[in-house]
Amino acid sequence: KAVVSTQSTGSSDSIMSRAAEIVTCNEAAESFWKTYYGKLDKQRHGTHGLVNLYLPEATVTWNGNTSQGKNAIAELFGNLPMSTTSVYSVDAQPINERAFNNKAMMIAVTGEVKYAGKSKKEFAQTFILQKTDTTMMKISYDCFRFMNEI
Repeated sequence: KAVVSTQSTGSSDSIMSRAAEIVTCNEAAESFWKTYYGKLDKQRHGTHGLVNLYLPEATVTWNGNTSQGKNAIAELFGNLPMSTTSVYSVDAQPINERAFNNKAMMIAVTGEVKYAGKSKKEFAQTFILQKTDTTMMKISYDCFRFMNEI
């Protein structure tokens, strides 16, 4: 018989603190995805456009193609046809502070996107957001992939 330990490795205060941090991350993720996909679908360009959600040195991997830096990211999004996005699920987790100099969080999204003149496609997208000098968080890494039908 296999034995699984249910013994806690942390105090109940640290477990509750971690749970509260995850709830806070998910609340931030809710606001983030609504802003992100709203800008993707309706406001990609201009001074208040999508690219302003990214750090200057951010990286986007879009279906295996990498763009780095705000100018390259703006060009990538500028070349996409108009879109309508529906989000199916969002999950967010805080990232251990030792992995980044600043606080960071990971947001995983699944959904469906319809580009002008194309059929709907399901996608998965993962973001790493990092806290900037201010209290704002910006995207440092973004990985988008269309999901293949099985």
